[in-house]
Amino acid sequence: MYTRFEQQTPDFMPAEFVVVGGAVTGLAVAIALSRVGHRVTVLEQMASFDETPLGGGCRLPPNATKLLYRWGMEERLRKWAIKSRGFVFAQFESGSVMGTHDWEDDVLDETGGDFLLMHYPTLRKIFADSAKECGATLRPGCSVVSIKGDPQRPSVTLASGEVLSADVVIGADGCYVQPFCCRPTMLKLLEQEDVAEPTGRTMFHAVIPESALKELEDEGLRKRLQEGAVLSWFGKGSGAVGFCIKDMNTGDLLFVLYVYTKTDDTDMTLRPMDRDAMLKALEGCDERLSKLTRHAIQVTYLPMANRPNLDEWVHPEGRIVVLGEAAHPLPVGSIYTIGLTVGDAAVFGRLFKHLHRADQIDMFLHAVSAIRAGRVERVIRASHGNIFAASLPPGVAEAHDRALRERSEREITELGVGRQGAASEEMVVAVEGIFAYDPEDEADDWWVKWGLMQERAARTVVGDAVSVHVDETKERA
Repeated sequence: MYTRFEQQTPDFMPAEFVVVGGAVTGLAVAIALSRVGHRVTVLEQMASFDETPLGGGCRLPPNATKLLYRWGMEERLRKWAIKSRGFVFAQFESGSVMGTHDWEDDVLDETGGDFLLMHYPTLRKIFADSAKECGATLRPGCSVVSIKGDPQRPSVTLASGEVLSADVVIGADGCYVQPFCCRPTMLKLLEQEDVAEPTGRTMFHAVIPESALKELEDEGLRKRLQEGAVLSWFGKGSGAVGFCIKDMNTGDLLFVLYVYTKTDDTDMTLRPMDRDAMLKALEGCDERLSKLTRHAIQVTYLPMANRPNLDEWVHPEGRIVVLGEAAHPLPVGSIYTIGLTVGDAAVFGRLFKHLHRADQIDMFLHAVSAIRAGRVERVIRASHGNIFAASLPPGVAEAHDRALRERSEREITELGVGRQGAASEEMVVAVEGIFAYDPEDEADDWWVKWGLMQERAARTVVGDAVSVHVDETKERA
C-alpha cells in the first residue's frame, strides 16, 4: 500500500460521500476525502476502471504532481510517466524550428513537483488503485440519471432504478463524454443557458507508434522527444502539440499528437475518427504532421466549443457540489485540466479534514466553490500570451486576440535568436503564478482566517486547536 493517510483530530466526524463520475476528478476527490477518514463511493458509468476508451496522452504540471507525490503516488507516476524536459517550437505551416527552451531546474525546484507526460488510461488506473487503497468503494457500470439536492441527505438515481443517498453528493461527471447529468442539472437550476458555442476550430488527437518518429527526418529532434521534450507547432489560429508517453500495457514509447485546425462542424460530440479526415485537415501544413498521422493507430475528434462556467458550484437545494470540468470546462487538450481538477479535490479534502459537526458541511461546500472558482479564472488569465503557460499551442488560444498572438510569436522568435532574457522572465511568471501554487496551503489559510473564526463565534473550538499544513514533500518515499 502506497497512499499516505492524514492524521485525524480527536473530534473528527467521518461523513458519507457519493461521487458521480470515475474519471480523474472523481477519483482525485475520492482519494483526498478517503485519506482523511471519510467514507466515499464512486459511481462510474463505464464497465471498468482499468480501461479508458479513446484515452490518449496527457500532461501533468508541477502543481498537480506535487500533490500526487504527497498523496503517495510518486513511485508509480515516475515508473509510468516521462519527465518533460522543455519545448521545441516550430511553424505550423512550414515546419521550420524557431526556438527551443529547457525547463530550468532551479526554477522548477520551487514548485515541488515535475512536468510529466503520461498515457491517460494509465493515470486513471493509478488513481483508481490509490482510491481503493484509501478505502473508497468504486462501482463501475453505474449510470446516474438524476441528482436531487437536500439539506440533509441528497441522493442520486441510477439507470437501474437504485437510489443512493449520502451526506454529500459530488458531481464530477464532466461535460464531454455522454451521458452526464450533474452539469445540465445545475445549469437548469441556476437558470444558465446550456450552450456549447462552436469556436470554428477542432482538435484531432492521434496515438502513433514511436517508430514513426523517423518521419521527422531529424535524429536530434527525435532524441529530444524520446527524452521528454514537447514539440509545439504554432500558426495563426492553428497549431499542434506532440510528445512521447509510455503504453500502459507494455511500457513501450508512443507518440501522441494534438492538432488544432479550423472547421465549420457544429456537432460537439467526442468521437473516433479515421486518419483520412485528419490528413485532409492537415493539407497545406508541415508535411511531417501528415507523415506522422499516416502511422496513427487511434484518432479521436472533438470540435472545440466555449462552454460557460457555472455561476455557483453548490446545488441551491443543498449538499450537492459540482467540481472539475462539470463546473469549469477547459479547452480540450489543455495543460491545465488535470492541475485544476486535482486542485479542486485537494481543497475539498483539506477542508473536510476539519469536519467535526454536521452543520460545518454547508460552510465547507461554499468555501470550496469560493476558493476554486477564483483560482480557475486567475490561471486562465495568467496563461494568455505566455508561451510557457499556454493552455493550448501558441496562436490557438490567442486566435481572436492579435496582440496576444504577436506577443507569443515574439517570445518564440527571441528563443530562436538566443535572446532568452524576456522569455525566461515569462517562464518565471508561469512557475511562480501557476505551477508553484499549492491548493492545500490555500485551504489551510482559509481555515485559519475564516473557519476557526466561525468556530470561535459558535463557541465550539476546544482549546483553540489549530491544524496547520506540514510540508510532507520532505517525507517522500
